[in-house]
Amino acid sequence: MDDERLASDSNVGDGGPSTTTTIAGMACAPFHKAHRWVTNLAGAVGWQLIGFIGSSHFGLKGALLGLVGHADLPYAQSILKLSATQNQRYGIVACFPWSIKPVIGMISDIVPIWGYNKRYYMFGASLLGAAAVAYLAGATLRDDNDSAMAYVAALVLINLQVSVVDLLTEGKYTEKMSTTPEVSSDIVSFVWLTLGAGGLFATLVSFFVLPTKNYRLIFYCAAPFALQAVFTSWFGLLPEEKKAETEKVNRALLHKHKPLFVLGTFMAVVSAVLAAAQLLSEDMFFELYFTAGCALALSIAMFACMPARLAKATLFLFLTNTTSVSFGSAMQYWFTVDETCNPGGPHFDYLFFTVYTAVVAQVFGGFGIYLFNAYFSTFRMRHALMISALVSSFASVGDLAMVLRWNVWWGIPDKAFYLVGDTILEPIVEMMAFMPGTILISKMCPKNMEATTFAILASFSNLGSSLSQAFGVFAMQYAGIKTDVTEGECDFSNLPTLIVVCGMLLPLLAVPLVFILIPDIAMNDPVREDNEPVTVMTGLEKETDEGERMGLLGGGTKAD
Repeated sequence: MDDERLASDSNVGDGGPSTTTTIAGMACAPFHKAHRWVTNLAGAVGWQLIGFIGSSHFGLKGALLGLVGHADLPYAQSILKLSATQNQRYGIVACFPWSIKPVIGMISDIVPIWGYNKRYYMFGASLLGAAAVAYLAGATLRDDNDSAMAYVAALVLINLQVSVVDLLTEGKYTEKMSTTPEVSSDIVSFVWLTLGAGGLFATLVSFFVLPTKNYRLIFYCAAPFALQAVFTSWFGLLPEEKKAETEKVNRALLHKHKPLFVLGTFMAVVSAVLAAAQLLSEDMFFELYFTAGCALALSIAMFACMPARLAKATLFLFLTNTTSVSFGSAMQYWFTVDETCNPGGPHFDYLFFTVYTAVVAQVFGGFGIYLFNAYFSTFRMRHALMISALVSSFASVGDLAMVLRWNVWWGIPDKAFYLVGDTILEPIVEMMAFMPGTILISKMCPKNMEATTFAILASFSNLGSSLSQAFGVFAMQYAGIKTDVTEGECDFSNLPTLIVVCGMLLPLLAVPLVFILIPDIAMNDPVREDNEPVTVMTGLEKETDEGERMGLLGGGTKAD
């Protein structure tokens, strides 16, 4: 024994194997802890579900959407030669599948395919999405209308794949959260970690591909991620019990939740016609009136199908989203077009504008959550939402300063000023707006309808963004913004006016709306529509079995 001790002491004193082992152990400790954490989580919910979350959130929602998103602006400007207005129009159309998630979820619950509520819906959507990615990887697109339509159609199918798989995966892990509540926070953390890892992987790939200017190569890199979901869904990696073949249509579920089905269907119809209007009409005043009509119809539908207090809260979030008119494409083009189109502009390259800024934005998005939890979580609801509106308005000052070139007069380089302004402030502002809204809805939810409510709200949020962009198309046309990248004929002279009106003044409409639509409560008050006490949580931790069975999150029926 003494000899062993002496040998051990000698090794330590000499900095020998034991020191090396200690350093190696310290370096590997985080990986061992992560492995134990994932293993324990898999023991609670099953390796199949863990694997499928990786397939859907790392592979599809993180990597696939990240790669496609990084390719979007270079493709629009360099290959399709789209104007900023066209690019924003097509973006509305491409994102349309995300606004029809509630009706897809209810259809999958009501009408099983070959005994399964999820498997073959995901397989069909994944087959279409993988084919769309393969087409974009292999096709030679040009700057003509047929190529633009083909590109938009492919983006619609890719978004359909991701939204359907995301929806039905949410339903399954929400079900697990209700049956094993002790691991709910772990499931949420794993979902967000896999999503973030997928996004970082897409950023890394784009870092090497974008400088080559071979933008089709990005779709080659994205193809395996789209294709893997075809196999994981076909072979049933997502755990799901097969129903009896006699159960063709669940009419009882349809009858029980008919108002919700009607609301989801109406939202899907509005989303479809809004997307169609972007392709079929060029009359900007018709589009203005049509978009306003869609917003009014959706606002009325809220009060027809929701409890009053929940409808008011939903209307507030919907209106603040809609009236924050988006002219993002005009700003993207101003930042990235060449000297011919924007003399004296910043002329950011795609690598900086889409890759470097994405990494910084992810970091400071997390910082926004920290700021909210540390300093604003005990505020009164009205105060938090007003501060959010004021900060959002103030954040646009950075864009105004760059467009007017104040930063050049101050001697601040464009990239440094953009990183501090848009890249750092914008994700913080977004989180500062998102967190109070999530808590507000959690307080207004009727009992046992949390999942249904959050699913409806997600679609209202997506529709609000689409309407905001549609209003933005009108604003860009009315302001005379021109971005003809083919001929180099551009006009950004009224862009400062757009920033002041749409970016700084319209977000302030939230301030008077707060006093009309938001109850005067603190964010930590246990208030609910049914006046029953509730422990306030945010996001997916709140989703319960009954709400999940209502189908709007793509959850199965009790048999699942």
